[in-house]
Amino acid sequence: MTAARDTALPDSHQAQRSREPPWFTPWVLVACTGVSILSTDLYTPSLPHLPRLLGSDAETVQLTMSLNLAAYAVAQLAHGPLADRYGRRHMLLIGLVGFLIASLGCAIAQSVGGLIAGRIAQGCFASVSSVVIVIMIRELYDGSRAVRVMGLYGIAVGLVPAVGPLIGGYVFVLAGWQMNFLLLAMLTALVVLLVWRLLPETGSRDPAALQPRRIALGYLELLRLPVYWRYLLPLASQFGAMFGFITAGPFILIDLLGVATEHYGLWYGSMVLAFIAGSLLATRLATRHPPDGLVRLGLLFSCSGGLAFLPLVLAGLVSPASLIACVSLLAFGIGLLFASGPFCIFDALGERPRGPASALLSALQLAAASLGSLSVGVFYDGTALPLAATMALLSAIGGLGYLLLGPLARRA
Repeated sequence: MTAARDTALPDSHQAQRSREPPWFTPWVLVACTGVSILSTDLYTPSLPHLPRLLGSDAETVQLTMSLNLAAYAVAQLAHGPLADRYGRRHMLLIGLVGFLIASLGCAIAQSVGGLIAGRIAQGCFASVSSVVIVIMIRELYDGSRAVRVMGLYGIAVGLVPAVGPLIGGYVFVLAGWQMNFLLLAMLTALVVLLVWRLLPETGSRDPAALQPRRIALGYLELLRLPVYWRYLLPLASQFGAMFGFITAGPFILIDLLGVATEHYGLWYGSMVLAFIAGSLLATRLATRHPPDGLVRLGLLFSCSGGLAFLPLVLAGLVSPASLIACVSLLAFGIGLLFASGPFCIFDALGERPRGPASALLSALQLAAASLGSLSVGVFYDGTALPLAATMALLSAIGGLGYLLLGPLARRA
């Protein structure tokens, strides 16, 4: 199957992939994604303090998370065709420069409205790298080398959220919330320079890539497939449950449970380490178990964690340890799901194009993340109940969707 896809590539792609890129290329690609992830994780420890500093309320401040994710999700649907039309490297540079400007806008915001606008712009530009980087890796590397680079990429995606809140908490205490965005802008400027000087263009330009009918029909075909929904629902809903915690977690741990702001990153890092552990377990089990078996195992863990926190809240047993234990179980399962679920989708699609499938999957995952984030914000009442209910509902949707759509997927 891999060989068949490779032979379908244009000659320019084949020529590029016959030459091994320089050793630093994977690190530049990882840095592009790293700064976009930091835009959220560097900022989360500041969230509980912004209502007082900006003269607003917790519900409005939490919109800086949910609307950022919504913009990130929707914009991805356009970035794939744009990268096909104008080139990968060109789009990546546009995304990074736009992200830099948006970060500076957040840093100078004087009101919560200005900060929300800056965060929406950040989401639109940050999502360029999530679409383009995976395509560039596929076009730059062959075989096992591509897998190793994707492994490095996945580890970075896991590690950046672990260190981001820890750094962000200390930066907030020492220099204020604006300095987190200034630091992000400086790091992005360095990445722009690296991309401009070191990364090649990897793909040819397709003049027809932006035809609206072509784009719309490709996405509509995917949405009519039961097998696509069977794996989409677990991947998206569990992601939404996790982002419910990412949004509400700082308020619950810091305001409700008394965790120091500068220590929040340590608790948050436990969840991220659980996600990495789940991803590593998937790589160990992949040679002995089919991807669908890993999806089932991932759902077992993630649904257990997502459902377990609600009875603990109702029984009055909420503590930092009980919250993080449930969220870590959820994240461990998500690590297994995210390592195996997309492969199940690609295998089920056969010869259909994988680009639209990947872009739509990522966009709907982030739409679910925005829904989870918005839910805990809208219903926030100073307790952990809205988070517990959101986690339980979304986890149940993912598990039941996988089970109930199985017969339909097999008949299709």
